[in-house]
Amino acid sequence: MSNPRRPRRQQQRAIDTRQRILDTAGALFVRDSYEGTSVGDLITAARTSKGAFYRHFPGGKIEVATAIMQNTLTMDGLREQRFMLQEVVDIGMILAYRISHENALQAALKLSFHSNAPETYGTPWPDWIVFNTGQLTEARRRGELKPFVDAEQQAYQIAGNWAGAVLISNTVDRHLGNVEARISRMYRNLVTAIAVPDLLPELDLSVNRGRDLYTAFLEGPADQVEPADQVEEGPE
Repeated sequence: MSNPRRPRRQQQRAIDTRQRILDTAGALFVRDSYEGTSVGDLITAARTSKGAFYRHFPGGKIEVATAIMQNTLTMDGLREQRFMLQEVVDIGMILAYRISHENALQAALKLSFHSNAPETYGTPWPDWIVFNTGQLTEARRRGELKPFVDAEQQAYQIAGNWAGAVLISNTVDRHLGNVEARISRMYRNLVTAIAVPDLLPELDLSVNRGRDLYTAFLEGPADQVEPADQVEEGPE
């Protein structure tokens, strides 16, 4: 008789292998740059086979970069809040926490500033601007913003300020350990400028806001998946 658990184990092995390739690529792209990393480097460092690599990423390295970019702007950890402006802050703080802990996000930030990024493997900035524009438009509808605030222009400024703060922090400090504090200060300055005064005491702008939200998300209910007997996929 066939083992009913075997397909689930095989599926999980495939998921694990794909994620390991992406995690490895993130680390190598940060350390050695996208141009300085070969497919052979990815296969060796990810401890997988050539066949398994191309099964997941038939387009090669560029498809890996595309997948990293597509996974960058996720709403994981974002929860509905009493104030929409709190959600504007929350997504930026979650990403600040994640970028200080995840190689893939660090790699995505570096990749996103290549001049050919939009045509080659995509960039998350337009999506984030659209998302923030929607949040700020709703915040204005709810009476949370001062009358002069232009939602779309403010969304552009948020994306630019966030990226600039992260890049400068990494350049000056040579690490991202201070980025959450700097992004928290950025949002504090932002909401002081654009939010109606009565709203300011109601907002949580703490340095650990992103960590707390994302940790709670990771510790939440998850689908139970049969663990794999092996990590590796065999040659194909």
